[in-house]
Parts: sequence; C-alpha cells; structure tokens
Amino acid sequence: MYYDRGELSAYFSPGYAAGEVLGGPFGVNQAPPFVNSQLCPQSSITEYYNGYIPTCDPNVANLAYPWGKTLGPAPSGNASDINQFLPNAYQVMNGAIPFSMGVYDRKNTLPYSMDYTLDVQWQPRGDLAIEIGYVGNLDRHQVIPLPFNQPNIATPGNPIRGQNYTYGYTVVQPNFTPINLPDGTPFLSTYEGGNNDLRVPYMGYSAEAEDYKTVGIGAYNALQVHIDKLMSHGFETSISYTFSRATDDQSAMGLFYNGDNPNNVQSGYGLSDFDRTHVLNFSYAYNLPNFYTWDTLKGKLTNGWSLNGITVLQSGQPFSVIDYSGAVGSIFYSVFDGITNPIVPLAPGCTAKSATTGASGAFGNPALKSSCFTVPLLHPGDLNGAIPAGDVYETNFLVSGERNIFRQAPQRRADISLAKLTSFGDHGSLRYTFDVFNLTNTTSFDITGNNVTQNAFYNNFPVAGTPALPTNNCTSNPSGQNNGFYTCPAGLGITLHTIGSPRQIQMSLHYDF
Repeated sequence: MYYDRGELSAYFSPGYAAGEVLGGPFGVNQAPPFVNSQLCPQSSITEYYNGYIPTCDPNVANLAYPWGKTLGPAPSGNASDINQFLPNAYQVMNGAIPFSMGVYDRKNTLPYSMDYTLDVQWQPRGDLAIEIGYVGNLDRHQVIPLPFNQPNIATPGNPIRGQNYTYGYTVVQPNFTPINLPDGTPFLSTYEGGNNDLRVPYMGYSAEAEDYKTVGIGAYNALQVHIDKLMSHGFETSISYTFSRATDDQSAMGLFYNGDNPNNVQSGYGLSDFDRTHVLNFSYAYNLPNFYTWDTLKGKLTNGWSLNGITVLQSGQPFSVIDYSGAVGSIFYSVFDGITNPIVPLAPGCTAKSATTGASGAFGNPALKSSCFTVPLLHPGDLNGAIPAGDVYETNFLVSGERNIFRQAPQRRADISLAKLTSFGDHGSLRYTFDVFNLTNTTSFDITGNNVTQNAFYNNFPVAGTPALPTNNCTSNPSGQNNGFYTCPAGLGITLHTIGSPRQIQMSLHYDF
C-alpha cells in the first residue's frame, strides 16, 4: 500500500519493514515479508501513479522522480550524498531548478508561555459583583517559518560565485537581449530570477527553502472589567469589557513569513493578527411580572413573558499591506516570492493614520490612500555598489517594521429574543420564542483589500530605459495611462466581504408534556 489519502491502496502491512524500503507514514510500505509482489493498478491515466509506486514510474530515479523503475540502493547514512543530486553553479546559471525543501530546525527548543493575573473582586451588595483584573502573557520560542537560503548581497568588493552584482530582475534591450553589467558580462536569468540562485548560502537549494525555527516572541497585556448583576426584580445582566494589546513576531504557524526581512525577525515585531484593542459585550434578561393568576385566561395571555439579549462591540483586527509581485524584495526573490508576505512601505510624509481615508472601503470609496504607498526602490550603486548601473528596478525589504499598522472597521452586533412561557399545570407547558439576530441589521466588514500587485504582470524582464515608478498620478488618476514599470497599487483599501449575516428573524413553538 502506498499512502495518498487512500487512493493508491494495493497492500496493507502491519508495520514498517526497517532497512528494506522507504516506508510511508503510519507503517505504510511495499516490501517483503509483508508484500510478495508489486504491480501497477489499471488506470486510463497511468501517470497518476508515477512518483507513488516504483514499478509504475518510467523515469530514472532523481530528486524530481524519487522512485524510478527499480528500487534504488539503501541510504548510506552520509548526509553529503544529497549533493550529487543538487545542481551546481554552472547548471543553475543555465536554468537548472534548485531543490526546494522545508525542515524543522534541529536546534529548536520547546515553546512556552508565562501567564500571570491580578484580580480584585468586590461585592457591594448581595446581587451585585464587580471584578477588575490584569491579565498578562509572555510567549517564548514561537515557531516561525524562515527562508534559510535567502540570497546574500554580492558586490564588486565581495563577489559570490563570480557574481559582482545583486539583482533579481534581468534588464533587457527592446529586442529582449540582456544588457551588459559594468563588468562586461550580461544580466543572467536563473530559475528564481536574476542571479538570485547563484547568491544563496547553500548552492543547489532554492532561495525559498524553509526552516521552521523557534525564535519568535509574543506578549499580551489586558485590563478586564466584569460586572454581574444577579436576578432581582425580574432583571439580571452581565457586562464585560477588555482593553488589551497583543504583540508578536508572527501570528500562528503558517507557510509564509509575515514580517519584513526574514533575516531580521525582530523587524516584524508588531500587533498580532488577532489583536482587538476594545471588546465590550453585555447580556441581559428581563422577566415581566405576572399580573394575573395562571388559572385565568388573562393570566395565560399576559404572564410568562421575558426579554433576553446579547450585544457585542469590538475593535477591528490589524492588517498589513503586502505585495509579492517583486515590488518589494526583488533582490531576494524577484517575482517568485512564494514564501514571504513582503510589506509595502508607506510613502515619505505619510503615517498609518494619514494613509486612511476614514471610509470602510465597502461602497466605492477605498479605506486607504494609494498615494501613501510606494515601492522601496534601490538605485544603481546602492548597498556598497551591489546594484548595477542600468538597473533602476530593484527593490529591498523595509528597514523598519510596518507590520499590522492598519486596522479593519469596528464590528458590532445585537441579538434579542422575546419569549412567552404558558403553563397548563401538570398537563405541560408551551414555549414560544421570537428571535432577531443582528437586530439593527448592522454590517460588519472584513479586512479591506491589502494584497496589491505593483508589478502587474509579474514581469522580471524590464526593458532598459523604462521609468521605474508609475507615470500616472496614483491619487487623482490611478487607472490612467502608465508608461512606468511599476503600477499604482490598484484595489487597495476596497472591502469585498462581510463578517456574519444580515438581520435574521425566526420563531419557534415548543410544547412539553
């Protein structure tokens, strides 16, 4: 049996036959003594089984096709043996595909958190309780996905594998022939753009090879206030308010690194994705008094009414503006950044507050000003001469952190229920409810459009002489004629989705006997 969610089932085995064949997860394998023969399942698409079942794969075994026609030799135990499968500098220069991989760092330590609270409770009277508390948390050794093979900076004074310059784009002439670098050699175009694959720390591995490291930190601090009024005179309520701040290097363990430069994890320290500054919620219940006895018709009609509800008011969640089209960090990943979410920097003179319009972004008016965002351009000669003459299109990561400096619109919702309980003595009771969800029909908007593409077509072959920045006005005419290589951040600040539902009304009738 070869494990692939169950589609490729041929054999079952009680365990992993150690040393005889590369086993799959959960003891899945295809080797004696549990298996006496191997076969290719009949299928109209024979390629479907290639790479899963050795005897079905017509290719010679390599990293791309690890099985091949026959069973390969047993592993030698020498980690350096993998080098024979990796492309060398000459092969990479001619377009060879580097090997992409992800690992969990062997030096990782166990993540942990330290929690602490301080509460003060006061009960001024029998039906009223007040609690004020501080809640704190410190996280250490959070797991963060980091590209461990991010290209280094090559300069004429510090060349890397014969590369005197640093570039992720291949600047070409109008006939698409690469122009020459100052050292007389032409611009290269490796598999991951420019000369990126020749500047990596570990030759043959992809620039996007990933290492999950326990290097992140986080903190949470909150003031919490809670008031409980117990049932008296038919009324009870509970009110809770939280004023908090959550910060970290990375929120949750995902595939992408969400900070600035992954070589400087602390540069991405900022508000957590789930941070909400203010959260206020209160619930209530009011039982109307009984005006008549239950054995009368008036009593059955007017007694047993109650009103219940809950209301939640909360701040929106933080977000960043990102662009992985090469408009940020091209000298590291060109237009092939599939491993980080590069943050688009604010333009000079703009702040997080001045970059917002005050609109929700849901009705045609964007929530963010496109003119307040720019491309972190590098100029020829920057980085100690790393950027070659003629290449005005390269971009860097942010120097200072601007992660999660924006916040979505606040959210509010009120639900209410009117109920009537009618008792028929020992014979049973009838309960009727009239429920209204989202009483005010208030729309709660999702995060606005924050993923922009300033290199509209992911073009990594700019034509020499083309202006780098947009030639149209990104404030008054963002969709106008543009002769520049980069474009205005179209779609920025437009809200396309809502959270929750519109007003809904339901009624129910329940009889107990």
